[in-house]
Amino acid sequence: MRRLRSIPLLLACAVPFAVVAQDNPDPVDPNPEVVTVDVEALRAEIQQILDEHRIPGASIALVDRDRTIWAGGVGRADVAADIDVTADHLFRIGSISKSFTALAALRAVESGLLDLETPVRELAPEIAFTNPWEATHPVTVAMLMEHTTGFDDLHFPEWVVVDPEISLAEGLAVHPHSRVSRWPPGTRMAYNNSGPSVAAYIVEKVTGTPFEEYAREQVFVPLGMETSTFHVPRGADLLAKGYEPDGVGEAPYEHIIMRPSGSLNASARDMARYLRMMINRGTLDSVRLLAPETVTRMETPTTTLAAREGVTHGDGLGNTTLFVNGHHFRGHGGTITGFRSRSAYSSELGVGYFVSINKRSGAVAVIERLLGERLTEGFEPPRGPVAVLSDDELRAMTGSYQLTTPRRQFFYGLDRLLLVRRIILEEGKLFLLPTVGGGWELVPVTATSFRQEGEPVPTVFGGVDEEGNRILQTGRDGNYMRVGTARLRSQQAVALTTFLLLLSAPLFALVWGPARIFGRMKTIPLRTVLYPLLATLSIVVWFFLPGQFASPLDMGTVSGWSLTWFIGSLAFAALTALSLFVSFRRDSVDGGRLIRLHSRLVSLACTVTLLYAWNAGWIGLRTWAY
Repeated sequence: MRRLRSIPLLLACAVPFAVVAQDNPDPVDPNPEVVTVDVEALRAEIQQILDEHRIPGASIALVDRDRTIWAGGVGRADVAADIDVTADHLFRIGSISKSFTALAALRAVESGLLDLETPVRELAPEIAFTNPWEATHPVTVAMLMEHTTGFDDLHFPEWVVVDPEISLAEGLAVHPHSRVSRWPPGTRMAYNNSGPSVAAYIVEKVTGTPFEEYAREQVFVPLGMETSTFHVPRGADLLAKGYEPDGVGEAPYEHIIMRPSGSLNASARDMARYLRMMINRGTLDSVRLLAPETVTRMETPTTTLAAREGVTHGDGLGNTTLFVNGHHFRGHGGTITGFRSRSAYSSELGVGYFVSINKRSGAVAVIERLLGERLTEGFEPPRGPVAVLSDDELRAMTGSYQLTTPRRQFFYGLDRLLLVRRIILEEGKLFLLPTVGGGWELVPVTATSFRQEGEPVPTVFGGVDEEGNRILQTGRDGNYMRVGTARLRSQQAVALTTFLLLLSAPLFALVWGPARIFGRMKTIPLRTVLYPLLATLSIVVWFFLPGQFASPLDMGTVSGWSLTWFIGSLAFAALTALSLFVSFRRDSVDGGRLIRLHSRLVSLACTVTLLYAWNAGWIGLRTWAY
């Protein structure tokens, strides 16, 4: 299965250089006036972070425009064998793979073999996908890589196939049900893993060369990335081992079925060369991989409503916006079994970094922040633009907004309740408020684009879609549509009331259970209180336990967890029907009016939950076929 712009190089040249190079970085022409980094001190800080979070090791690259400052590692590549991470150890970099898939596609574009605006139906009619808007909004190659096809992310059965040698055509044929456009393509963004893989298949088809081989010939070899590979590395001793959340057990090498979207293995030394090429707008040490304007196209979103209004925040082709210490960077992140990675660069500042850790941990963001701070020390963050809007223009943005573009449709039943935004106007300023927690001011850049304080570019676009709905587009955070505040508050009130009633059932059982054991409440039929309790508890068994403990592989096969979901949801439906029946029976119960009222309310809460879950497609869902 997820930012900053900067300042001219003239400012960088005023900063003295004092760098200790580690692990024999690539030879470069030394320039003593670029960036100051104390590598040994930085190494110690990173080691402390690894120790605090029980992460075995990290692969690190720091570069400036002309050199590799540091390419090496901290900690262990293999704990059992006590092997230190070096500049040459291959780490699995997950979705950063999409950046290299885009580079390969753009090489085909520059060779005249591919046009990004060509509809996919014309290039690969054999690839299955569904687009109800094909006549007016055909899916193009650019949309595949900018995540604007409307496709769902991979479904559970697609996560199950981990064959590292399966062909692209075979992988795309495994379970095409996820490739359904849920809104007109080229209007909204929702991140997914199948789009870039379809683009890679098209590259393979138009070039007549297997994609991995084409990427090697056209990207890795010219850049000197000799050991980088989408396949399992032949030299097993070069591959760092990934680890489970405890930092001790080794994680399996699970290959994503869509190799071009997440299977690349790369070293710090190789990633340093990639970053320098991007900083230098397509050229590395006199070798030109891409034209500068092609690199700019790679970095520029073009296929959303916001992009067509000039908003540059968001995903281009395998490349997204990042904010580092107040500066505008571009890059990508990646997560795969046993590893988490980040890469980022700024051509304006002439610096970039890469980090990969061999455990899935949020601590990668801590290391990333540290690297960004070290590389941008001495650079003044740019002041973001500001526009002056009238109160009427600002007021047009106010209201309540609900998410309409879930990355995974399976979770939309939760997302639409939890991912809500409100925009209010106070004392001539707009504030964006999330569902919970504090909000932030929206600083106008134009009448339709806004940024947060400290951001150098607009990140929020407010406009009107083709259906006339007022929307917010916020990059990977999603597309939100304005809804009536009264309607939204009523939904939230029903959801909260339902939750509290469901919670009250087991709490009340702590009262009536012991009471019945000790001979009290005998006039209350057991079924009156038991069935609502069982219906409520079945939600925990059916919904929350698989959500907490099951993996995508568990849910993508007929397993204990997937059967728990399937049978548990049906059991919840049956128990809800029984609880409704017994709690609303006409027979009277002496002295039990409040108890009967509570049972009826809990039964109604279960019914509301059942209807909502049915609408979300969760009841009776066979996740192994979803």
